[in-house]
Amino acid sequence: MMKKIISVFAVVLMLALLLTSCGKPSPDGDITGYASKVSIIGREVPVFTLSDSADFNILQVSDTHIISGSTKKDKKALENIRTQIEKNKPQLVVVSGDMVEGNNKNSKFNKKTALETIGNMFEELKQYWAYVPGNNDGELMGTTADVAAFLSQYEHCILSNEKNLTGAVQYSVDLKNSDGKTVHSLIFLDSLARDKNHKYDYMKNDQIEWAKATAEGKIQENPDIFFSFFFHMNTPNFAASGKNGVVYKGSADYNPVPADFYEGIDGNKTFDEMTEALGNVGLVSIGHIHPKTNYCSFYNNTYYHVTRAAGQAVTKNAGCTLITIHTDAKETKDMYDFTEIAF
Repeated sequence: MMKKIISVFAVVLMLALLLTSCGKPSPDGDITGYASKVSIIGREVPVFTLSDSADFNILQVSDTHIISGSTKKDKKALENIRTQIEKNKPQLVVVSGDMVEGNNKNSKFNKKTALETIGNMFEELKQYWAYVPGNNDGELMGTTADVAAFLSQYEHCILSNEKNLTGAVQYSVDLKNSDGKTVHSLIFLDSLARDKNHKYDYMKNDQIEWAKATAEGKIQENPDIFFSFFFHMNTPNFAASGKNGVVYKGSADYNPVPADFYEGIDGNKTFDEMTEALGNVGLVSIGHIHPKTNYCSFYNNTYYHVTRAAGQAVTKNAGCTLITIHTDAKETKDMYDFTEIAF
């Protein structure tokens, strides 16, 4: 009888432990406080010199939503990305947010190993990649700033920030021609996550002013320069491009931004006003939406582009985008080729 009581007690205890641990990620994956140890303020970013073709190829990957790097779906997503890098040989990969799953109660969730798996893959490939945060990246086991600081240990990861700016990353990457002139610049912004009411936040005035000043400084050096912006969440002009823009048509038909595209995030109107005033912004490209297919519409002389999610765990329509920038094009309409890639 005593053996039976002990056996029953052991089973009950095991069930209690399982219930207690269920939904609680391993504390080994917590990177909270990493940003207090490692600063990315003023971190140096590379400059790319173009070949005689004047073309620059970007593989844009978004919303991988990696849980730990070791789940079946994690491995599939990373395998697909690796395949596209090896196939297309881009000069730069842009990872536009939601690298990790975020507020995930899955016991397999491990933020540290998720980031390590991604970072190590790019190091193995010796592939430069530029990172901007998504709304999920800083939701659990470390803030967005912690994620950026953690990723800064990888030589081929491009990210930086300016002192006293809202957000975890803000930086630009210049493309120079063979004469050393900057002919195009890629500008990366943190589109933030959620506000105190748990609604999607918006880019703040100090971020917009930084982007404006950065662009204007480059225009003083070369009045003919153009800009491509990358961040995670949308602005009101995405909806406007769906209603009033023209669908991109390149080597193959591309889907337009839907006319009923989710507007939201009204505070990002300030960003739209800034880019319209600059007048030489060729591209604004985001992730976040998880569309079944990529979207792209040409509106007010700018392409508004949404890439599909790359993560197998969040979509049945995973993929990415190959973007070719023809930096010697005189008109923004002729400056970009977009190729949708389905995994």
